[in-house]
Amino acid sequence: MVEELEQISQELIPRTFDAPRSVELFREVARAERLCTAIKARLARRIEETKVWRDSGHRSAAHWVAEATGATVGTAARTLETARALEQLPDTDAAFRAGRLSDVQAAEITSAAAADPSAEAELLDDAGTTSLKGLRDCARQVRAGAEADDRAWARRLHVQRKAHEWTDPDGAYCLSARMAPDAGARFSTAWKAHIDRIFCDARRAGRREPRAAYAADALVALASEGPCKPVEVRVTVDSAALARGHTERGERCEIDRVGPVPVSTARALLDDASVAVLVRDGDDITAVSSPKRTIPVKLRRALEARYPTCGAKDCANDQFLEVDHVVPFAEGGRTELANAWRICSHHHHLKTYFGWKVVGEPGSWDLVPP
Repeated sequence: MVEELEQISQELIPRTFDAPRSVELFREVARAERLCTAIKARLARRIEETKVWRDSGHRSAAHWVAEATGATVGTAARTLETARALEQLPDTDAAFRAGRLSDVQAAEITSAAAADPSAEAELLDDAGTTSLKGLRDCARQVRAGAEADDRAWARRLHVQRKAHEWTDPDGAYCLSARMAPDAGARFSTAWKAHIDRIFCDARRAGRREPRAAYAADALVALASEGPCKPVEVRVTVDSAALARGHTERGERCEIDRVGPVPVSTARALLDDASVAVLVRDGDDITAVSSPKRTIPVKLRRALEARYPTCGAKDCANDQFLEVDHVVPFAEGGRTELANAWRICSHHHHLKTYFGWKVVGEPGSWDLVPP
């Protein structure tokens, strides 16, 4: 069969087919590719189980699969992760074996259904009726609704932050980053403001380049000049989830253009950010707050004078301090001098995501572990 496939590949002359026949053949080949991908994933899982990859001195089954397929180790690891998850999801496994799912679709469904098995049928329907982006959005909603501990989810997103830089073979500087959603929303808003400014300047000057090129210029401008306009973050959250402190299935808490986020993250954004909060009740928007700085200028100046360094005792950090409500804004805390202080980002994260508590009195607050 493989020999026949190789012969077809060698002898195929696409221009000899009319458009309808080309479409028909393409769809058949795409299904054959999905079938081969399913076979390959199951065999990769068997190779992992038998540990035969050790015989050739590979560091892991993923490294063996990557070398055998010419893929990256990350791609091979995802293939193995999907194959393992399929063992607990028979309906998705059957669809994958039948060639109805691509490897990417299967990975999205298994990652979400592993968190909430009751959503498997719905996700399989979505895979057949919507685009890959639509499936990914649905899977993210399922994973968000299945998070049992909202604060632990927020803490995990923060702990897993990372950024890497490298030089590609052509000598170009490259950058990759993963951030918690609140940090990502602030960064994205500031970055896109620079992109729009540079795009407009280029159009006025008669220059036309890809938007991706302007995005690269905007990164340099953001690093060297800072934000070119106030940062605004838009949050949509169900009123019940905001009051409860976590979402349940069917509820939403998401940042515009970022996606589902922990309610803890949304609450933290209310402390010291320019935010527009849309509160939902079902499908109805019940309240909309206009974007505004939650900390008035006079109060901010008073806090800067009272807390020139981080308010947490034994911390002398005086860079990039953040204003924090002692009693959170989302829990009814008042925006006043007696309920606010300035702390560094490290201690702010300890308070927001790791359960550290504020003790003391105004002007002499401190943080203690949970």
